[in-house]
Amino acid sequence: MKKLPAYFLLPMVFTLSGCALLRKDSAVIPDERAGPNLVIYFAEDGNTRRIARAIAQRTGGELFDISGKKPLPNLLGYETFFVGNSLVEGRIAAPLEDFLARTDFIDAKLVPFWTSREKSDSRPAASSSAEDMNGDFERIVQGARFLPGGGFLLAGRVKAKDIEEMAGAWAEAALTELGLRRAAGGDHAEDMVKLFAAAYGGRLGPAVFQDGDWTLEMDGVIWYYARGRFLPQEDAGRAEDFRPQFLYRYSPEPPARADEASPWQDAANRIISRRQSSGFYSVYRMSVNPGAVRSPFFETLWQARTKEEAFSHQQWINFLGRSVQVHRDIIEPLGRVEARIQELAKHDPEIREWLNNLASITGWNWRNVAGSENRSYHAYGAAVDLLMKAQAGMETYWQWTAAKGIDWRSVPAEKRQNPPAVAIRAFEEQGFIWGGRWPRYDTMHFEYHPELLILGTGRDDSPPQIVQMPSRAAGNS
Repeated sequence: MKKLPAYFLLPMVFTLSGCALLRKDSAVIPDERAGPNLVIYFAEDGNTRRIARAIAQRTGGELFDISGKKPLPNLLGYETFFVGNSLVEGRIAAPLEDFLARTDFIDAKLVPFWTSREKSDSRPAASSSAEDMNGDFERIVQGARFLPGGGFLLAGRVKAKDIEEMAGAWAEAALTELGLRRAAGGDHAEDMVKLFAAAYGGRLGPAVFQDGDWTLEMDGVIWYYARGRFLPQEDAGRAEDFRPQFLYRYSPEPPARADEASPWQDAANRIISRRQSSGFYSVYRMSVNPGAVRSPFFETLWQARTKEEAFSHQQWINFLGRSVQVHRDIIEPLGRVEARIQELAKHDPEIREWLNNLASITGWNWRNVAGSENRSYHAYGAAVDLLMKAQAGMETYWQWTAAKGIDWRSVPAEKRQNPPAVAIRAFEEQGFIWGGRWPRYDTMHFEYHPELLILGTGRDDSPPQIVQMPSRAAGNS
């Protein structure tokens, strides 16, 4: 491509940083297309229209001008949207802002672009304000997986050919970035990393796409998703030597009232793809070497790589009238659980009876899961067992049932010593899952797994609904 004139600037193109960070030994070959895509634009001038057309041509996409009279096509037919306009006084034009606010992009990718002329009375669209412009778009956009875009600052007279050339180069860089993200696991990897970032915000930094993979920062170390395993950089290149993260859809106790929202719903709406509503959220196909070991991610997350380290983060607390030793990070959520249960006990005789029958509560215990090489959540201090005084012929734990010579799989729910449903929900509202929902039941057990609450709340098996922009008074759609 020939050298472009100095008066034509393309500030802060997000895709260039992603390409530069790709390791030389990577086998990633980015897709040449962004999947079926639509270029949506509102043009205050001819230059923005030219840019939109050049992007559509380079990406093999279709064009949709919101100022025209054609109806908005079915958005489920597209994977990627490039959305742009001419800035008005350094801001997104009101018609485009209204369009974006009324349109649900159903978890497709959305990449913004904007055009501005250099004026002393307007906010410049240079690299210093690209972050602000991306932020403006991201706040308005509904339902999309937002990728930061870039702006075209035009100064003086610019040839149409130069505009089209630069717009084509920008689109090619965007395609490369999109290809890298798909090669790193696509929506699945993005969902999972954002899931953990939302669930453990106190310990983990935000989800960032870099070095051709989705990453999280913890204690100054970058952890790569590495095809389904959270691994530090030195291990990310040999992901097959580690077992994938085990995740499943946990179904929490339903709300007591139909109009009561799950406390995890907002996070689930932001993260979990509504296009992936096919039930069990499994990891994609991957290879594992014989003798693969678990990732050190959770041991690092809970500061429990050794018994001594784990012990140093435990603290004795009073919970429901019993002394229990737990990890410091779950003291606050346990306090909220207790406050809710005590409030319920004022009016609910079932809760009072359950509390009176409580024999003991145990927390930290350095051990593996029984009969397994996997570390128990008790070893982190992130689980509690609430054991009752009187069993009354009820079953509590599948292994205890099996030890009696009873087929534990045949024990119905009404023969298990389950806590009251409202008590279970009190735990789940604060990030604890209940062992009574496991196929191998453990009805006294609660452990802190907010990522599973978000994942389970985000399940949606109903067909996604598209919110179309209604017709305007002027007849535009």
